[in-house]
Amino acid sequence: MAKDGSESAFITKLSAISGKLMGNKFIVSIRDAFGAALPLSIIASFFVLINNLLLDPKIGVLKNIPGHQFITNVGIQAYNGTLGMMGLLVTFLIGYFLGKQLGSDGVLDGVISVAALVTLIPNIITVTSNSGKAFKASAVLTQSQTSAEGMFLGIFASIVATELLEKISKNKKLKISMPDSVPPAIANSFNGLIPALIVVALFGIFEETVVALSGSNVPDLIIKVLQAPLVGGFQNYFGITLYGFLTCLLFAFGIHGSSVLGAVSSPILLTAFQQNMSAVQANKPAPNIVTQPYVDCYIYITMFSLVIAILIASHKKNYRSIAKLGAVPAIFNIGEPLLFGLPIVFNPILAIPYVVVPIFSSTLAYFATAFGLVAKTYVVVPWVTPAVLSGFLATGGDWRASVLQIVIITVGVFVYLPFVYAANRIKDDLD
Repeated sequence: MAKDGSESAFITKLSAISGKLMGNKFIVSIRDAFGAALPLSIIASFFVLINNLLLDPKIGVLKNIPGHQFITNVGIQAYNGTLGMMGLLVTFLIGYFLGKQLGSDGVLDGVISVAALVTLIPNIITVTSNSGKAFKASAVLTQSQTSAEGMFLGIFASIVATELLEKISKNKKLKISMPDSVPPAIANSFNGLIPALIVVALFGIFEETVVALSGSNVPDLIIKVLQAPLVGGFQNYFGITLYGFLTCLLFAFGIHGSSVLGAVSSPILLTAFQQNMSAVQANKPAPNIVTQPYVDCYIYITMFSLVIAILIASHKKNYRSIAKLGAVPAIFNIGEPLLFGLPIVFNPILAIPYVVVPIFSSTLAYFATAFGLVAKTYVVVPWVTPAVLSGFLATGGDWRASVLQIVIITVGVFVYLPFVYAANRIKDDLD
């Protein structure tokens, strides 16, 4: 009885912590912003896939078609307008969603968030020409600053700017009253004019103070202090394996692990993905093993392993029925029918392998990629894309990634089988 009580207390506490995280205004805003911007990643990946799989001058199957260079240039421009601007767009969206949570319409918050981000970017940068000569350029935004590579600076700028703007805006003395005949959108902009001016000025003062005191600029400091360690932590085998384990552990307790941890992982994994895609675009080796496509294509594809294990070994009619119903969703990486139907949630006999399988899948995927047995992922594919196809697409057409996915699913079957056999010995009312 004491054991049951302690387990109940643990689950209650874990649920409470997860609930607070999922309800946190900053995490919710970041999650919603990335959700709204996700189509841009998929659009960019579509054009990158065409350029590198079909139109590549060395291996592209359509490299000699008429107008191939025109099509290639269209893809480059589309990439620049989508993923190349991802950092700016997510900055606006975080400010927008956070502003709405704080009671405003969110539009001015998003606009000032972008203004704050650009205010933190150095006015003069060093640019290297194609000939290798370095020179100074002013009033320039580079893609490393506007794309997902500058995401962490955008998150910082949007959260701080929106919080400041909303707090300063509460001071009625700083509002400019407009006649009733003025359209609401214009009136709201003038109401927030002085608070917005103060916020942008504060960011400008902060940027110049950092440069004067440290000799470095804010983006470089963010990269050194925050972005590089976080991205590096996920590129570490133990870091990504622990992430997969914790996500599934939360699911095993009925908590949506991806939602709880996604707001933290998404900027990190998207930054790594952007670095890979930018490198491939420049005909350079992709630097990162772990990206969002890597996680989607390798770590979370093993629900179908459970379906196969049940159909092979289970004598329980309810297990077999639910496995058949959940087979098609599992092919598309939708696990809820199995999670709550068998169930896996709060069911130790199946929760244990469910939490352990990502360790095996992460191990296989990480070292296969690290040793060059499969190409690194640099194309975003929808997470519902079936295994075998998703690996092929995410790596830009590497068939070995598809083979790796088959191996991962097969290993998952062998991990689940002993537990399915054990479940046969447990009687329940549905047998």
